[in-house]
Amino acid sequence: MQRPHRLLVIATASLLTLVGCTSSKGPIELGHRSDTLDSGLSHTPTPFMLSGMVSVSPETASFTPCGSQKQYWLNLSHEQRTALDQLGGPVYGEFEGFFTPVESRGFSADYPASVTMTRINLVTTELNSCAQPRHAVLADGQSPRMWSAAVGEHNMAWESDGDSQEIPLTGKQMDDSTAHFRARNAALTLTATGCQQSDTTLYGWRATLKTSQRTYQGCALMPSYDHSQHWAGEYQGQSQSPGQPVLTTQLTLLPDHSAITTYHPQGETVTKETGVWQPVGDNQVQVLTTRSGEQMVVSERIYTRNGFTLTASEETFNGNTYSLGHDGLTLRLKVGDAVNVSNQTGVKGSAEKNPRVEQALRDYLRDNGQAGPLTYRWLTHDLNQDGQPELLVLTDSCGSGGCTLLVFKGEAQGWQFNSRMTLVHVPLLLARSQSQGWHDLVVPVGGGGAPAGHHVMRFDGQRYPLNPSTAPRAPKPDGSDTALFADGIYATQQGVVLGEE
Repeated sequence: MQRPHRLLVIATASLLTLVGCTSSKGPIELGHRSDTLDSGLSHTPTPFMLSGMVSVSPETASFTPCGSQKQYWLNLSHEQRTALDQLGGPVYGEFEGFFTPVESRGFSADYPASVTMTRINLVTTELNSCAQPRHAVLADGQSPRMWSAAVGEHNMAWESDGDSQEIPLTGKQMDDSTAHFRARNAALTLTATGCQQSDTTLYGWRATLKTSQRTYQGCALMPSYDHSQHWAGEYQGQSQSPGQPVLTTQLTLLPDHSAITTYHPQGETVTKETGVWQPVGDNQVQVLTTRSGEQMVVSERIYTRNGFTLTASEETFNGNTYSLGHDGLTLRLKVGDAVNVSNQTGVKGSAEKNPRVEQALRDYLRDNGQAGPLTYRWLTHDLNQDGQPELLVLTDSCGSGGCTLLVFKGEAQGWQFNSRMTLVHVPLLLARSQSQGWHDLVVPVGGGGAPAGHHVMRFDGQRYPLNPSTAPRAPKPDGSDTALFADGIYATQQGVVLGEE
């Protein structure tokens, strides 16, 4: 994992290994912008973390996201442009920002969209390609002596003069311009005023570390992970107006924030639109269409998510707002490969209370230090041909990539927990093939950036794997395998609550 060498470079058995830095220069005043938050859109985007290559010239500025060939116009403040000019380019950058349509004339008109940089996190010439997403807060400095610190999800670590400590966090507090992290006998405070430690790197945050021994000053980085990636995936739906052919609409939200919408009227030519997507709230995503075929347009739709379904009620197209029908446009997350599994095939899930099922779940939660409430659906089926049916429990612990499935081995004295799988969609398939005496499970995958498809989960002699998206791709199902949870109903839609009468 490549890092700027003045911060933290090597992950070890502890939280992070920390190394030295150079002397810190004065503030560069790159705090959060307030001059461009009025985007001109009906819904104000929520700034999110973007990473990629930044290029600045006297007349233009552009941004190419990591893992993408797309190049966007980059909207910079005067202060940001002045700071980036000193680094040359192109350079690696991490920053908070959002997308807006480009102007119909001028230099930006040739780009698919514009990116507004609201706050720099890191810009450096020391990386010539994209870094891996970083989940920790990193800080270091040389005042009054060399020091480094890191904050993970639960711990804080710091090092100075050969003394290193890693202890649990006791609290944290964040707002738009400051962040405070507390541990026993230590506190790390970040302020979003910008910081510079060399002529090759700009940081978005100034850091102060206070320990029981002394106070240190330096620079810091926030995590570079883009928390909106849970929206990425393929969504599809069908609709029909009176006297019109069936229309299939597919929306693809790619990890680089580009969006592709295709319309396929039955028996007619496919129409393709392209643009970008971004979050506008905890449960809403904004899709901006900027090209319909080769024509420049400005279309805005706001989709609200319910489980694995997106629904939009209206569209603003070139300044005019139109209804998308009485029920709106509804698109469902596309998972797995196309397979003919009807709701009457295989074993359906149950939402009925069963004392033996409840006992197995209580034992599992107790043994894993967890507490309810828990909503679930369940079924039983013999997975290993020993005459004792296994218990499969689909829980309401879900993300964009699917839900958690628990497998309990059937034994004479009751069900015993065996395997936990995350990112599971239903229906899953009981394959005729076996591994270590247990049937393989073919699980549909999709959402969260994972391509739609089926993956095979093979028993290793002790348990099934944890994550279907990292398991081998399965051949396209032919519909002859037994479907489990064949009704396709998730616990979030209809389930039983553990312990509820």
